[in-house]
Amino acid sequence: LARSDDISRMLPAEAALLGGTKTMRLLHFARRAEKTLLSYERSGWFEEPTRILERTEIRPSPERGPIILCLDTSGSMAGPREVVAKALTLECVRQAHSQERPCYLYAFSGPGDIQELELSVSSENMKNLLQFLRNSFNGGTDVDAALWLSLERVKTVEWSDADILLVTDGEIRPPSDDLLRGLDDAKNDLGLQLHGMLVGEDYGNNVMEDICGKVHKFTAW
Repeated sequence: LARSDDISRMLPAEAALLGGTKTMRLLHFARRAEKTLLSYERSGWFEEPTRILERTEIRPSPERGPIILCLDTSGSMAGPREVVAKALTLECVRQAHSQERPCYLYAFSGPGDIQELELSVSSENMKNLLQFLRNSFNGGTDVDAALWLSLERVKTVEWSDADILLVTDGEIRPPSDDLLRGLDDAKNDLGLQLHGMLVGEDYGNNVMEDICGKVHKFTAW
């Protein structure tokens, strides 16, 4: 074990502080700022023979576009799922900042209940993010509105090469046929990649597979 500010390696006990009282959450943020989160130490190596190239190769690094995070904040996400979802939000902020990628959040629950946040490290945006992290998840689930707003955003020049990450526990209704067609058009015309993060057990309704090109599963915490 080691001390760090890397939330991707922190112990579950550190993540659990985010779902506790205000004092516990402030303690988590203070530990992260001081780089004292109790974390798994990442170490290891493997040996590979050295290859000497006979010519110089110049390979351009792939450009990474903006990130759009669609986060399920319905009542079914309360509890441990909420802690995981908030940790993923923080990790998106960290990765976007380190890679200089714009990041935008659509937090959705019931019909007409959606919150938008620009996830950057400016003082005002960080204040809004901390306020969002203090809130508890509740309400119904309507994924359509968040995905429609995401589609409108990727049709702008600044966000045309964005990727979408949909985080939910899978308790969502199938989206409308119009939305599915809109997503397919964006995938074909803009090269949109829509990834899903399924937090918890799979409900077996295949909705996530119908929406997302690839679904990642987070089932243990």
